[in-house]
Amino acid sequence: MNQHKTVGCDECGREVSKLWRRHKGHGYCATCYARVFKRRMCPRCGELARLPRNDPEAVCRKCDVDKACARCGKASSDYNIGKVTPYGPVCNACAPYFREPEPCEACDKVSQRLTRVTRMGHDHRLCPRCATADHGTCSACRRYRLLVMTFSGDALCNACYEQGEMACPSCGHLMPAGRGDICEPCYWTRTCRKRITIGQAGITTKALSEAFGEFGEWMIRTTGPHKAALRINHFFPFFLEIDQAWSRIPTYSELLHHFGAEGLRRVRLPMRWLHEEQGVEPDHQAKRIDSEKRRIQACLSSMPSASLSDQVLKAYWLQLDTRIEAGKTSHTSARLALKAAAALLLATDREGQRLPQQGDVDNYLHAVPGQAASVTGFTNFLNRQHVTTLTPRVDVKRARKRRKETLARTLMTMARCTDQGEAWRERWIVAAMEYFHDTKVTQKMLRQQTVERTTDGIQVVMGGVTYWLPMADADRVQVP
Repeated sequence: MNQHKTVGCDECGREVSKLWRRHKGHGYCATCYARVFKRRMCPRCGELARLPRNDPEAVCRKCDVDKACARCGKASSDYNIGKVTPYGPVCNACAPYFREPEPCEACDKVSQRLTRVTRMGHDHRLCPRCATADHGTCSACRRYRLLVMTFSGDALCNACYEQGEMACPSCGHLMPAGRGDICEPCYWTRTCRKRITIGQAGITTKALSEAFGEFGEWMIRTTGPHKAALRINHFFPFFLEIDQAWSRIPTYSELLHHFGAEGLRRVRLPMRWLHEEQGVEPDHQAKRIDSEKRRIQACLSSMPSASLSDQVLKAYWLQLDTRIEAGKTSHTSARLALKAAAALLLATDREGQRLPQQGDVDNYLHAVPGQAASVTGFTNFLNRQHVTTLTPRVDVKRARKRRKETLARTLMTMARCTDQGEAWRERWIVAAMEYFHDTKVTQKMLRQQTVERTTDGIQVVMGGVTYWLPMADADRVQVP
């Protein structure tokens, strides 16, 4: 055990249980201390003290430690000495960094912060984790502390166990006593307002600085102080960029042009505040067009740079853009057509050095027959501009077979679903009508028809014709 440990005197070499004095890293036993350290006047403070006779410049221990902390620089009047090191005195907070790491006597983990805990019933030196093994989160105040188990099975800290609830000094509402001087809502409100103040200091325009403060208070009211405190710094760059770009609250079109639809989606709360409190009306049509333009640019960038496919796709886009400007097609239709053209080009040659031939078109539509309409415009473009003779051809029988297989998988998956509400029932009938009767209906059309449940299935009456469908039961549905 530790009480039998001995150390050697650096002066005489004798093994002793405890050194009497350590001076400048040199240890002295009691005998050597009495022989080497003699009483004389300290050259700094003038008080009598035992000083080493072979060091005329030595000062008393009080003057020796009257220095700033050697690690953090804290003034000597502002801290209690935790350890005197060869570099000078250090405060209690810095003292562990000058200890030799030793193994914990409970878990053997090496630590510089070993301590003895009397409530554990032993004198083992423990690491911080083992020393707080009996701590936990209080079920009332949610603080990590030493817990007391109540008769009801709740784990409470001593303050919550002994005092129960008390009035919050800020708002007067009752709170767990373990929270100390402020309840949780007041704490998060105070934290959020501190972060708002810090953010306002970084905004140069007074109007926008005030707007950021108003937004923060709106967030506290709308989302609650906890979420507001955690999220307020996330939205600060948005206000900072507005400050640098306009120095005022901009219009929606200006915001859309600067940030794009994707950028505005990342700041939904500030945009909601601008709409509700500042009257900035969103333009949903412009937002959709901006999203389509971003997707179109991503599609154009999917081709290998400076390749033949890249040149062809950009030329096709110029034709589609002309049709958009003339009002003959929409951005969405153009994007779908461009996406199908890009997919065909990549399926033809990943390097982009070869134009599609009839076999490439057939193979592409063999894999995705539903793209026949979308790819037709591109094949017509290639026929005109590059003198090809491409024709989009779909194997109708194979496409119908693939559709049947897809519907079969959908029905079997739905039949195993445990949550079979009204919306699920409508989706089941729509898929079953197409699979069993080759009749396509929508949920909106279905609501206008007569649907009856029988003992062995479901009957749907459409246009005077009665269709029978199986029950939505995984054990009874047999889908070939």
